[in-house]
Amino acid sequence: MHKILGITCSHRHLGNSDVLLKEALMEAKKDCPDIEYLRLSDMVIKPCRGCLKCVYKGTCAILDDDFGVLWEKLKSADGLIIAAPTYLFSPPGIVKMVVDRCLTISKDLDSIAGRTRVAATINVAGNRKWNYLGVEILNLLPLAYGYEVIDYLEAYAPGPGEVLLNPENVNGARRLGARVAKALHGAVEHRQVADGQCPACYSKTFRFGPAGIVECCTCGIKGSLTAIKENWQLGFSREEIAYHFWTLQHRRNHLNGWVIPTRDVYLKKREEIKKLLPRYREIK
Repeated sequence: MHKILGITCSHRHLGNSDVLLKEALMEAKKDCPDIEYLRLSDMVIKPCRGCLKCVYKGTCAILDDDFGVLWEKLKSADGLIIAAPTYLFSPPGIVKMVVDRCLTISKDLDSIAGRTRVAATINVAGNRKWNYLGVEILNLLPLAYGYEVIDYLEAYAPGPGEVLLNPENVNGARRLGARVAKALHGAVEHRQVADGQCPACYSKTFRFGPAGIVECCTCGIKGSLTAIKENWQLGFSREEIAYHFWTLQHRRNHLNGWVIPTRDVYLKKREEIKKLLPRYREIK
C-alpha cells in the first residue's frame, strides 16, 4: 500500500500553509488512505556539520536530533506534500537545514531507486511581489530526498487562515492532493511548465553564462536563451532534463566522481594546510 507524507514547515498552527496542506491531504486520502501529517517545527533538526561522515562511514555524526526519524518517514513515503510560508523572499530556515542534511541519504540511494516517488509543494506568501524564491527553495527539499516534483501551488494571503477566502487556493490544494495520490496508482500527471520556467523543477531562477547559455539554480540543467522578436525563449534538451542534478544517476556520479575523491586530495594537502592555520588561532 502506498503512503503519503504531509509536512508543514510553519510554526503557526492553522496558519495559511498548514490549512492548505491539510486540505490537500484530505483530498489525497480519497485515493490513498495511508496518510501521515508531520509538523517540522515539532522536531529538532540541527545544522549539517559538513564532516562527510555520512558519506564515508554511512552514519551521520549528529546523533542527538530528530533527523534520523524524519529520514525514515521520508524514505518510507511514496508521496510527499510539503507546505511552507515565505518569510523574507523564501521559506523559513528549517527548510534549508533539512536540505543541507541530504548527503546523509547517500547510503540509501539504491533503496529508493526504481520506486515511484512523487511530490508537490505549497508555498504561501503575503504578497506576490516579495516571493522571489518561495517555490525554488521549497522544491529543493523533495528533490534532495529523491522525489519527482509534479506540481506546486503558490497562494497569497497575509493573515492567518485568510488564504481560505480565495476558492482558487482551496481548489489548488485539492488538485495537488489528488494528483499526488493518482500518480502513485500510475496516473502521473505533471503540471504544465510555464514560459520562463525550468522544465525539470519549475524554477524561474537561472544563472546566465556566455553565448546565451543559462543554468537552472535549483537543479543545474543547462539550456539556451534566444531572442524571438520582442521575447526571450528558453530551450532545453531532453538529455539535460533527464539528467538534472537531483536524479539518482547524477547523484551517484556526483558522489563517486567528486565528493568521495576529495578526501584523498585533502589528505595529501593536510600538512601544508596545518602550517597555515596557527595565525588564525590567535583571533578569538
